[in-house]
Amino acid sequence: MNRERNFYKNTYHHLYNRGANKQLIFFENENYHYFLRRLKHYKNKYQIEILTYCLMPNHFHLFVRQLTEEYSISMFLSALLNSYTKSINKKYLKSGTLFESKTKNKQISDEGYFIWVIKYILENPVKAGLVKDIYEWEFSNAKDLLGLGAGYLTNIKTVKSFFQNESQMIEFLIDKKIKVNYEF
Repeated sequence: MNRERNFYKNTYHHLYNRGANKQLIFFENENYHYFLRRLKHYKNKYQIEILTYCLMPNHFHLFVRQLTEEYSISMFLSALLNSYTKSINKKYLKSGTLFESKTKNKQISDEGYFIWVIKYILENPVKAGLVKDIYEWEFSNAKDLLGLGAGYLTNIKTVKSFFQNESQMIEFLIDKKIKVNYEF
């Protein structure tokens, strides 16, 4: 039985999905860049605020907020993933599904968890052994949040508002001794 998705205006959601059979969804760097361009296009079209994202070789994480009642996160996800899947299938002469199943959704209503969701998402490449520090991973918004990137895709101002100040945010995000207090 499908659980109700609860996509309403001003609700926050941690969204994640992985490749079918845990296989790759990004085969080369250009795939990551294409997904990010599609993400930017559809976030604007469907009025979705992207707070944090991380693209991994076989999965992705997004922390988002729905800004209107007119467009839902479901519409955004459908357009984004269909567009990306069609492109990958065409480029690599594949057919069928790219993603394992329906995108998982965890609605986050307790603002106290927002910072933990952000840290959890950004630490994915470190935990996978792909990089040593979160700011080394090219396909997340860690650099933007740490003041090392342009921040064209995510709303850094909103993320900063979850912390007392920018220094506290940066310290929290880069401190490896702080263990993520966030579970699925």
